[in-house]
Amino acid sequence: MPLTASHQLEGKSLLAMTAGSQGQVVGAGLEEKDAAMLRAMGLRPSAMLRVCRVGEPTIVELVPDGPGVCRSGCRIGLAKSLAARIRVK
Repeated sequence: MPLTASHQLEGKSLLAMTAGSQGQVVGAGLEEKDAAMLRAMGLRPSAMLRVCRVGEPTIVELVPDGPGVCRSGCRIGLAKSLAARIRVK
């Protein structure tokens, strides 16, 4: 499922997760420019992530599990407004 706003969202908000929990990105309600930026950093549909911190900023670590994912466990800081629109399961 794409990260853009034109698709119905499923899963729960990234902000509903707790530090230490893991999830898989299933979509997001983002504008194309924001979605493209996150995809370039490796945060894309089906990416596995671990929540390091919830709040401002929300910090996630990409779990190295597949092609195109940072192999060293890259961390990404997200503004709360972006994190609220990212959906995970």
